[in-house]
Amino acid sequence: MVQRIFQDYSHGQSPRNIAAQLNNEGIHGPLGTWGSSTIYGNYQRGTGILNNELYIGRLVWNRQRFVKDPNTGKRQAQLNPPEDWVIEDVPDLPIMSDDL
Repeated sequence: MVQRIFQDYSHGQSPRNIAAQLNNEGIHGPLGTWGSSTIYGNYQRGTGILNNELYIGRLVWNRQRFVKDPNTGKRQAQLNPPEDWVIEDVPDLPIMSDDL
């Protein structure tokens, strides 16, 4: 499924159109139905299928931390500075190439 999403995106389809097509075909997403944010996510946080570097064989650790808001008691994600990230190439993991 990941390869199909990358291929559709590389051929000019938007994440919204890809999600709609997958839902129309009855293909279940990670949490049921597909949404465009599941496919595109957040570039800075490395979320979403298209921004997940693991698919090209790069493992990124320590990209963000969670801080408790003293007023609400809820955890909020905050990005760590890029110099604190731990990036490791994992050549056995990629299912996508940089060529697509």
